[in-house]
Amino acid sequence: METRKLQEVGGGTFTVSIPKGWATNHGFEVGMELRLYTHRDGSILIRSSDADVDCLDEASVETDGDGTETVRRAVRTAHAIGFETITLRRANSFSDAERNAVRSTVRDLVGTNILSESNAEITIRHLLDTSSVSVRQSIVQLQYVVVSLLRDATAAFVDAPDTHARIRDRADEARRSAEMVTRHFSRSLVSHAELDALGVARPELFAYYALANRLETVADQAVGIATTGQKLPEPPADEVAADVCTAADDVAGAVDDAVTAVLDRDRTTAQRARDQYDEAVERIETVEQRLYNESVSDSVPAAVALSNALSHLQRAADCGRYMADIAARTAIRAENIDI
Repeated sequence: METRKLQEVGGGTFTVSIPKGWATNHGFEVGMELRLYTHRDGSILIRSSDADVDCLDEASVETDGDGTETVRRAVRTAHAIGFETITLRRANSFSDAERNAVRSTVRDLVGTNILSESNAEITIRHLLDTSSVSVRQSIVQLQYVVVSLLRDATAAFVDAPDTHARIRDRADEARRSAEMVTRHFSRSLVSHAELDALGVARPELFAYYALANRLETVADQAVGIATTGQKLPEPPADEVAADVCTAADDVAGAVDDAVTAVLDRDRTTAQRARDQYDEAVERIETVEQRLYNESVSDSVPAAVALSNALSHLQRAADCGRYMADIAARTAIRAENIDI
């Protein structure tokens, strides 16, 4: 690292010299107009061109493969990267099914609309202003939806009510929130302005991104539990149902506390989340052992369903543990580094 002294020249202007070797290597010349970008973290970014500042303005995606899934993936992938305008192109005309797939995908993305359509092009635009977005609030909402979803899905598994459609709808809500956090995180990797507009520091945003990914996974596991319950020939025995619900409650508590610990940068809450994870895993292992000893169910389909539900719970618990670890790192960083 080199240091330079800040100097004052005529008219009250401050200057600082740039190392000649660095300037030469990057094509800087005397008299060249430079662009300075100041940021909320106190840094100044110097660019010789604004060409890369707006690199996320537009994306053109060739969709060579046939089928609705191809166009869906193209839209979601380009949107997650953070492009403002996305134009899908293909050599031949889009089919009606593919157009409908694009429309349904766009409707499922927060703040996104179709601008124009032609035979071989579909242009999509993200209209939501970043400055109006609160990533923290998105995580809080995601936390609430996912924790309640996990508990409701487990209740659906043990009671077998017909609530699968409602659970899947709420899981889709969680996925949309997670996708929005991912989009802003991706944009922040190439744009300091994105961080300024969001009003967060990079370590904070990365923690939110990691939380969103794990919370989306927990939502997927909840759907898996509810789906498994639909296949049960009859509800599980009361004792088994109680054990499963208690384990799910421990997992939900671990997830809830882990997210709260990240938001509050609280090591005590992070440790409580880790303790709840340990309790949940111990309870899951106890039920699994009873299952292997054939003391839980006389029905093979019921035993298989219970095993699948426990596997989903275990994966959700692992997400809680991962988030608790994020919380511990976040708290220690906050205690020792001023960000």
